[in-house]
Amino acid sequence: MEPVRGCEVVSKMALFCFVLGLLVSCATTPNDEPIPNIQSKPGTKTTIVLLRHGGRDPNVSAGDPPLTRRGRERAAALPAALANLKVSAIYCSNILRNIQTAQPLADQLGLKINTISNRRLLNAEGLAKELLDEFINKYADGVVVWIGNRRNLQAFYKLVDGTGNPPTEYGQICIVTIPDIGPPRIKKITYGEDVGMY
Repeated sequence: MEPVRGCEVVSKMALFCFVLGLLVSCATTPNDEPIPNIQSKPGTKTTIVLLRHGGRDPNVSAGDPPLTRRGRERAAALPAALANLKVSAIYCSNILRNIQTAQPLADQLGLKINTISNRRLLNAEGLAKELLDEFINKYADGVVVWIGNRRNLQAFYKLVDGTGNPPTEYGQICIVTIPDIGPPRIKKITYGEDVGMY
């Protein structure tokens, strides 16, 4: 008895669809990469403070715009906002407004500002991964401040599994505590003119 031709075609088509489905489900894109299991070194917790610079001066269109007057006021208020944290290190973009935001905190604490080159800022996701790895390994049990810009803050926030809005608005601070066991804990506050939670 000869097989029915229609059934053979349907069987081959079903097998093709099944294999295709498996291939599609296994395929990943860079955006679908799982968030790594982030942990501080055993017996430690690492705290990372994320914030944007105090505010870019829109009246300066060329070059490297400084902070606005309000941005300078926010920068002056930053040491008080972080007074309860024992800051170990300060990092920021090598951009004038970021350095100006970091300077009052660095002066108050007697710390050097670690600047990140503009070239490294081009790959926001790569930079976030590199900084997270450096902060966890170099400052275990410490507190590191990162004064960044919109794109790298968004990438960093996603990397630590942040929910809701990242700290990309002026005056927002995100305090990320990375324990040695369990997921990161995130606290959001504001500083400067509007003090509280966001």
